[in-house]
Amino acid sequence: MKAIIACDPNGGIGYKNKLPWINIQGDLPRFKKLTNGQVIVMGRNTWDSLQKKPLTQRFNFIITTKKIVLPFGAIALPNLEHFIKYTNAWLIGGAQLINSNWHLITEVHLTRTFEQYTCDVHISLPYLENYFKCNYIETNSDHTYEIWNKI
Repeated sequence: MKAIIACDPNGGIGYKNKLPWINIQGDLPRFKKLTNGQVIVMGRNTWDSLQKKPLTQRFNFIITTKKIVLPFGAIALPNLEHFIKYTNAWLIGGAQLINSNWHLITEVHLTRTFEQYTCDVHISLPYLENYFKCNYIETNSDHTYEIWNKI
């Protein structure tokens, strides 16, 4: 499984179930390009935070133990067990789902902002830095785009 994440320098990815930034130059087009036509997996809070749902041209899976009514194009599952061997699925959030399933992730596409934001949810950057190796880094005006692979 791959993960695609945007965070601030402290691993902050959200505040009050919304993105803490307004725009990261080029991040959304990159997200769309990488995930278009692919399986995306997210937690219920991430699903709830989406303005348009399901995300079009993708197979949307929401990990939740609660009974929720989903529109056509989205499927609820109780855990990530189905995706253990599925290397092309993209985990897109949230922090709790990412932090509790690092062991299932083999590749991370990380957008890291230069600016620090007020966040109430964080991914574990120390885990990423200890168990993955950065194999690609691209510096942009407001962020770096990094690709990390499990060691």
